[in-house]
Amino acid sequence: MHFFFSLFSTALLLLFGCSTDPHSSDHGGLHIHQPLRGGVLMELGKHGSGYNLEILQNTNDQLEIFILDAHAENYVRISQPSIELTLTDSNQTMSLGAVADPATGETVGNSALFRTESNISKNIPLQGILRSLKIGSKTYTDQPFEFSGNPPN
Repeated sequence: MHFFFSLFSTALLLLFGCSTDPHSSDHGGLHIHQPLRGGVLMELGKHGSGYNLEILQNTNDQLEIFILDAHAENYVRISQPSIELTLTDSNQTMSLGAVADPATGETVGNSALFRTESNISKNIPLQGILRSLKIGSKTYTDQPFEFSGNPPN
């Protein structure tokens, strides 16, 4: 009896268990990435080989975008001094500047954090196009962008 239980359990694990590659397409959709700061993730490029943006509204109601690696586990510094969004409803451009942080050594031109100067609370939800973002050797242009506000805690 114990043999059949073990055999049955092993068969279930093989049938429904995770693959050794957490990014393979046959994992049943159970693999998800979590934002580092509680924001909303936006994937750039093919899953597992591109990058992620974490988008959030900070306590001063400014829009912040963090550049993250393919697994949304580490910050990725880029040399771009700003990120430009074209808002769909008004055709206006929203600019997020690179943020220098002496605590992390980040500078404009070597930062993973970008922020608006003004309050964005009256513009939520945001829909538009992220014009151009160069991360490493990859450039992402005209990427659809949506942000409906921070997710509930």
